[in-house]
Amino acid sequence: MPIKNPEPDDFDESFMSDPLAKYYRMPGVHVRLPTNGAFMPSGSIEFTMNNDLPVYPMRAADELLLKSPDSLMSGFAIEELLRSCVPAIKAPRLISSPDLDVLLLAIRAATYGEMLTLSPTCPECGKDNEIHVSLPHILGTSKPIEPEIAVRLSDEVVAFLRPYNMDNATRISLASFEEARKVQATEKAPEQERTAQINQSMQRIVGLTMDVLAACVVRVVVAEGEVRDPLSIHKFIHNVSKAWIDKLNEKMDEMNSCGIDKHYAVVCTACGHEWRPEIEFDPATFFVSAS
Repeated sequence: MPIKNPEPDDFDESFMSDPLAKYYRMPGVHVRLPTNGAFMPSGSIEFTMNNDLPVYPMRAADELLLKSPDSLMSGFAIEELLRSCVPAIKAPRLISSPDLDVLLLAIRAATYGEMLTLSPTCPECGKDNEIHVSLPHILGTSKPIEPEIAVRLSDEVVAFLRPYNMDNATRISLASFEEARKVQATEKAPEQERTAQINQSMQRIVGLTMDVLAACVVRVVVAEGEVRDPLSIHKFIHNVSKAWIDKLNEKMDEMNSCGIDKHYAVVCTACGHEWRPEIEFDPATFFVSAS
């Protein structure tokens, strides 16, 4: 019989009698989500009595999975990382983007410690600077996101949105990668064939982007009442004016950049230039080794 990998919450009587159990990993950080789980299905997050989430350090198996390009591209590596390190989240692919940023920082802090070493390149002189950033300080900038996010499109129409979740972002990234590969494959093809492929790829990306936007519209209030039907909302998004779509996209960008302030201050040691770059959440390098 195969041995089941124990989950952090699998502490029954027999488990605790194991003399090695006391050496298992324990939560290293507790965090609160910017959305407070407002956009997750009921029962998909188990908060503590303090309304926060315990975050465990990574296992060696988690780090190995993050080294797989295919697992990263499909979102499977991050999904499994959340299952392993934040077991209180039962549907990790539905976690909102602002919440995901907080959780990734918390996992990094729980695994490697509170300080993150970065090497931003000065935009003025090109020098690489070594900077130590406090992860608790970054996490402390987290601001709550309202559970009702409204966009008034006209006097009679108001749309209510949610941020992108991990599944939405993964779908767009995968589609962009696949379409870019198709275009690259026509590099030596006749110009007419290459142009046709570029146009088809652009149409697919635009269509998917609109589909994802429609999925992020929770409801639309109009003069006749409230509409929650996904099919009606999908048709609505694909048939309204560009001005309305621009309003929705502007609010989506605002929501997806909320949560924590990922910027940090740098003063170049060579020329004294000051700027505020943003922490990049590239899982391939962000979690692989302590720095």
